[in-house]
Amino acid sequence: MERSRGLLLVAGLLAALLPAAAAQPGAPCEPALLATQVALFCAPDMPTAQCCEPVVAAVDLGGGVPCLCRVAAEPQLVMAGLNATHLLTLYSSCGGLR
Repeated sequence: MERSRGLLLVAGLLAALLPAAAAQPGAPCEPALLATQVALFCAPDMPTAQCCEPVVAAVDLGGGVPCLCRVAAEPQLVMAGLNATHLLTLYSSCGGLR
């Protein structure tokens, strides 16, 4: 009986955790990581390939414009003097799909 209860508990945990794990691989919007990349590689008026990659990825890989706004709210970007307007301009200059 105890073993059955343990197996049931493990099965329940797996059922609860697998959908969350399945959503992680693409992880389209990781604001802190993207903000760090943008802060390191982007200047407000000079998009480079290293700058464009995280900016375009934030929007085009499933995060949408809300992801870009979440990235813009990260402290790294605030300290770098970049905001949502800068990011939208960079996104457009980088040839984003939307």
